[in-house]
Amino acid sequence: MKRDLRMETLAGVLSGEILVQMHCYRADEMVQLLDVAKEFDYKITTFHHAIEAYKIGDILAENDTCAAMWADWYGFKMEAYDTIQENVPFVHAQGACAMIHSDSDMGIQRLNQEVAKTWANGNRAGLDISEAEAWQWLTLNPAKALGIDEETGSVEAGKRADLVLWSENPFSTYAVADQVWIDGALMLDRAAGLKPRSDFKLGHPGPQMSSE
Repeated sequence: MKRDLRMETLAGVLSGEILVQMHCYRADEMVQLLDVAKEFDYKITTFHHAIEAYKIGDILAENDTCAAMWADWYGFKMEAYDTIQENVPFVHAQGACAMIHSDSDMGIQRLNQEVAKTWANGNRAGLDISEAEAWQWLTLNPAKALGIDEETGSVEAGKRADLVLWSENPFSTYAVADQVWIDGALMLDRAAGLKPRSDFKLGHPGPQMSSE
């Protein structure tokens, strides 16, 4: 049988082997797409950006669909105006899988602070979300969106985990990583001066560890 490379991705989506990650801003469009997914019997795992997800958190929960959202980005084009800074916690409060993300090369390094912002906004609006629940917005829920939450995303026996020991509450802007373990190996120890030698901009880790 001749292989049709153009249709292989679609076949993977329809069989459930490929998890659909969809770029979508508006609530009405997300609902339409969920209806299309039902009609053709495939699953949308996550809507990305999803600035109007707070309007349809109950529908997202019903469809077991996650929303990957910014803490406070909006207003940069027509479909990105109607959001609130409580978007993430409001989606969470409606029982849906909520998570934080960022398009910024700086913001992606500080997702703990992005979560802290939107978590605080939600609680100021009257929600009572614990820090432990909010922490899942950058750990367990992203793993769920990738279909690997049975393997990673939380500290549980039998799961793979890279771990960070923070100097204080990681929601604080003053918190820094004191120690980092990757695949069970201590890769960073701030007190001992242990850190990986790398070229961050190129993303190529060096073969040796440095204590300089």
